[in-house]
Amino acid sequence: MYDIRDVLKKGVEITNKRKQIFEKARDDQGDVRIRMVMNVLIKSTENDIAHYEHLIEGINDEMAEDLDFAFYDKISSLINQFSRTIVGPNTSDRKELIKFAIEQENSVYALILDIQGRLVMDNESYDNQPYNILSEVIEEKRKLISQLENMVKAGLSDR
Repeated sequence: MYDIRDVLKKGVEITNKRKQIFEKARDDQGDVRIRMVMNVLIKSTENDIAHYEHLIEGINDEMAEDLDFAFYDKISSLINQFSRTIVGPNTSDRKELIKFAIEQENSVYALILDIQGRLVMDNESYDNQPYNILSEVIEEKRKLISQLENMVKAGLSDR
């Protein structure tokens, strides 16, 4: 059977893919300022991975609630489809790079909300372990998006 740990492992896979794309973009970039922003984005993905792994480690077999196979199959397909849409940044402007990151984080945020919503429809309950774990992931994603938006508002420019 599948449980929330399997969903979180999919999150690790997507985040690793994003990290690799950011690393390649950083390595292909000559501008030190862009490389610095890419390093911030890479660190952000590393933090996400660490958070997912911490959540996975904190869930034992007794705590984990089995997910219906049809439900897991639907969200696994959704996640795989999302993974195919991940692309690297195509800009040499720091502000545009941060905006790109915000768009990407918003897409991940929407994916997690979609999964959580499907979970509620499948279980007809908000009071379960998978829902609560996804709520925590959503809150962390919300904080990151806010931090990135504050960077743009602070007037990050290419001076």
